[in-house]
Amino acid sequence: MMKPFGETARETRAKASELAEKTAENARLTAEAAKARIQDGYGRARAATEDLAAKASEQAGVAREAAGEVYEKGKAQAKRANSKLKDAAEKQPLALVAGAVAIGALLGSLLPKSGSGGRKDDPDS
Repeated sequence: MMKPFGETARETRAKASELAEKTAENARLTAEAAKARIQDGYGRARAATEDLAAKASEQAGVAREAAGEVYEKGKAQAKRANSKLKDAAEKQPLALVAGAVAIGALLGSLLPKSGSGGRKDDPDS
C-alpha cells in the first residue's frame, strides 16, 4: 500500500533537513580544522621569523664589533706608519726623495707609450 503524498513529503523534508544539518556540521568541523591548521602554521612561521630576526640581529652585532676592532687596528697601523715616515723624513730626507722618484719612475714605466710622441690626430707629431 502506498503512503499518502503528504506523509512522503514530510519524511523527505525531514531527511533533507537532517542531511542539511549533517552537511552543515561537517562543513563547520572542516572549517574549524582548517582554521586550527592555519593558526598553527602562522604560529610556526612567526616563531621562525622571530628566530631569524634574533639571529640576524646577533650577527649584525658581531659584525659591528668586528668592524670596530678592524677600524681601531687600522687606525693604529696608520698612526705607526705615519710616525715611521716622519722619522725617515727627518733622519734621511734624501733617501725619502730618492724613493719617491723611484716609485714615480716605476709608475711612469707602466704607462702606455705613445708611438708618435704627441697626439694621435696631429700629423706633424
